[in-house]
Order: sequence, then structure tokens, then C-alpha cells
Amino acid sequence: MEWLLALMLAWNSIEDASVAYNQHQEAFAAANMQIEISMFSNKVTAETTMNEQLAIIPNEVYQGDAVLIRSESAHDISWNKKTYSLLPFGQGYYAILPIPTTMKPGTYPIADQILTVLKKSFETQQLKVTEQQAAMRRNTERINEDQRKINKIRSVSEPSFLFNGPFIQPVEGRLSTSFGFMRYINGALSGRHNAIDLAAPTGTEIKATNAGKIVLAEELYLTGNAIYIDHGMGLFSQYAHMSKLLVNAGDTVEAGQVIGLVGTTGFSTGPHLHFTFWIHNIPSNPFRFFESSPFYWEDNNNP
Repeated sequence: MEWLLALMLAWNSIEDASVAYNQHQEAFAAANMQIEISMFSNKVTAETTMNEQLAIIPNEVYQGDAVLIRSESAHDISWNKKTYSLLPFGQGYYAILPIPTTMKPGTYPIADQILTVLKKSFETQQLKVTEQQAAMRRNTERINEDQRKINKIRSVSEPSFLFNGPFIQPVEGRLSTSFGFMRYINGALSGRHNAIDLAAPTGTEIKATNAGKIVLAEELYLTGNAIYIDHGMGLFSQYAHMSKLLVNAGDTVEAGQVIGLVGTTGFSTGPHLHFTFWIHNIPSNPFRFFESSPFYWEDNNNP
């Protein structure tokens, strides 16, 4: 009879362990759900999105914008001749997809959904610089050396969202150049300006647009004292021409934390902050992020 009693005790222990495991799994799932819901602007939008098999946020955008993809299952998305993996977050799987400024307006399939890309008008800008400044842009060896370094750090991103809540404008200043302008330098076409320039006095504090990890903080040839912050899931913010860096590579920062001071280092005609976002190495319009977030885009889809 002792063996039977031992067997019954063992069975009860297994049942107790199974109940405890299931309770732990349920608590973990509930916590994950709350984390995911907290990223959205409100609970209604969160629940509506999370009940869809695949959601595109938003489903209508302009050239130079981006979209957030959420799916119930893990799989790859084919977009603009590239493949993006949907990564786990909360109870879903996510990716941020860039919409290049050069993308032709029209409708595009993403899985079984349709994304509409609208035309956006980009102005031109004439910039006059000294011969010494113009010569900087002809030093392709230095420029390419920095670009290889930048491409390397932007190719590796944390596989989760490091940000939370709306992004902030990193410095108060006058908008001297908007995103996407076609820039002419001394009358010659230089290319598209894939950032915004915010003119402000030298020494003005520059703040992190949102939480993330510093992946580069050093002086570069054209952009001077520069910082890149990884916000996770392939999303990076860039800050350039600073007079002083106040963080180091490897630091973690919070939204609003002072990371540097406005300056005019590198290829620059006056004190300002050159700022933009990069999504999987594609530049993205900063104004879509300010006072917003990829999780809010369903609610405030403005040009």
C-alpha cells in the first residue's frame, strides 16, 4: 500500500505543478497584453488593432512616411523588393516599414491588405557655401569611410520597441530646411535633404526624441559631432553638427534627456540641429513622429 500512497502523492504534486504553471502562463500573457495595450493612444484603438489578423497603421500614407505592421503570427513581409521579419512584442508580431520619398504613388498589397501611398510635394532649396566648404563634399574617401561606419551601426537594432509614448522635437528652433527638400549647393544639384534643420543658438540643449540606446556618439567628417539612437525594431534617430556631445556609445537614454548642445561642426553654414529618423536605413519624415508614435498613427494620420 505504501507504493500506492507514494504514487497518489506524486500525482497530486504533478497536478499542483501543472496548475501553478498554467497560472504563471496566464499571468505572463496578461502582463504582455497590458504592455502592448499601453503602447497605443487608447484602449479602444489597441483592442481593435489587436483583434485583426494583420493591421497596417495607417493604411494611407505620403511619400517619406512609414507604417506600423501588426500580425497575429510570426512571418516575413515582402515590401519594396525587401523582406522584413515580424518580431514578437506583447501578444503580437510587429515591423515598421519605411515609405521612401521616391516611391511611386499608388496602391500596394501587404499580405492580404492594401496600402495607399499618396504624392507629396517637396520644395527645392538654394544654398551658398564657401569654396572651402564645397571642397569638403569632394573628399569622397573621408565621406565613404564614415558612411561605412554609419551603415554598420544602423544595420543592427534591438529586436523590441525601446521607446514608449510620443516622440518629442529634440530642440526648439526655427525650421530652416524641411524634410525631403531637393538641395542645390552653389547652383549645382546636391541631392535630397533627408532630414530637417532646426536653427538655434550655439549651446542650446538637444534632447533625446524618445527612449533608446546610444549606438554612435562621435565626430564625423560632414555631420560633425553626431549621435545615433537605436529605438528598436530598425528605428534610429540622428542628431548632427553639435558643439558638444553629452553621452557615449552604449548609454541608455530616456525621452527628453539632454544628449548634446547645438553647434555648427562639420559641413554647416550656421548653428543648427540636423535631425531625422532612419527606418531600416531609409530616411523617414520626422514630423510624423513628433507628438506622436507609430502606435498612434491610426488616430492622427496627417500629411
